[in-house]
Amino acid sequence: MTVRKVVSKLHLYTGLAIGLLLVVSGLTGSMLVFREEIETLVYPELMNTVPRDARVSLPMVLETVQHAHPEDKPVFIRMPRSPEQTYLIKMNNAHDLFVYVDPYNGKILGEHRQEDTFTGWIALLHTELLSGERGEIILGVSALLLIGMSITGLILWWPRNGKFSPGFKIQWAAQWKRVNFDIHRASGIYTVLFLLLIAFTGTSLVFNKTVISLINAITQSPPRAAPPLSDPRQIRMPRPALDMMLHQADYILPASTIWINLPQKPTAPLVVRKKFVQEFHPNGRSFVYLDQYSGKVLRVENALTASLGTRIFNTLYPIHIGVIGGTPTRLLQVVIGLSPLILFTTGSVMWWNRRKAKRYHFRLIK
Repeated sequence: MTVRKVVSKLHLYTGLAIGLLLVVSGLTGSMLVFREEIETLVYPELMNTVPRDARVSLPMVLETVQHAHPEDKPVFIRMPRSPEQTYLIKMNNAHDLFVYVDPYNGKILGEHRQEDTFTGWIALLHTELLSGERGEIILGVSALLLIGMSITGLILWWPRNGKFSPGFKIQWAAQWKRVNFDIHRASGIYTVLFLLLIAFTGTSLVFNKTVISLINAITQSPPRAAPPLSDPRQIRMPRPALDMMLHQADYILPASTIWINLPQKPTAPLVVRKKFVQEFHPNGRSFVYLDQYSGKVLRVENALTASLGTRIFNTLYPIHIGVIGGTPTRLLQVVIGLSPLILFTTGSVMWWNRRKAKRYHFRLIK
């Protein structure tokens, strides 16, 4: 076999093996680009409320939620990002029970399991194939294979005669097989760089420890320190109020509080996640760690002053979901998410036509 034939076989069989998985990943990713807007439209009674003068205390909100769900444990709190937005309390883990609370009267507006809503089910399908860590690993490996497919596709597209312009065009007047081939080739070349970017950023979300280590090694950046620990020896002492700890975090790091991670272990800290206006990450990558018993600030991580490696890694998720350029890049992300469907369909048709031709040729020889 020539090198080109080997590359062609790799491209073909990789596409046939993971094509449907990439189609599912691309389509679900396109739907999730505007997830928050869709959920606000579909569930306005949960996502929005009427702004009033003052909010109730966060401890009161948690007490109400805990009383309504005594067998569940609050883990994450999404803070309102606008006067109209409600509290979201995630119970047990990041993907289990979601409870929505009015920030002005503290009343529970409703709750649901993530998999019980369309967008929640789509998110679980996109991020873990509805099968937890095993699904995440499958998606991570598929993203790596997509990188290989993109490279082999670029090699196959590269013209041996030096004429590049035909590779960007579709001859609509030609026979349907030629049109199908042109659609596959042109779609591939127009989207290859975006697919490489999405595949790499997707891989970084699954194999994040390996990717951040690689980025730190390339940029010669120090690794991010492990989270600090609370001192359980103070467990019998009166604990500071949650609101007071949040005020302290605001004073130390004057940025919008986006999420609060409640400690789940005796040594775990309370983590206040913040976002500066300059950050691309929709949830922010700035953190204040506080001792859950004393309220003492254990560490502050400012995303704007982090090491180069950390700052690079922090941009990968915003790139993956298309938020860096605002609405135009989000719309582009939706379009790119459709490309695996086009490439898999046209590639499968090409493969099937070749297979039929080989069968016909074999029958003639017999």
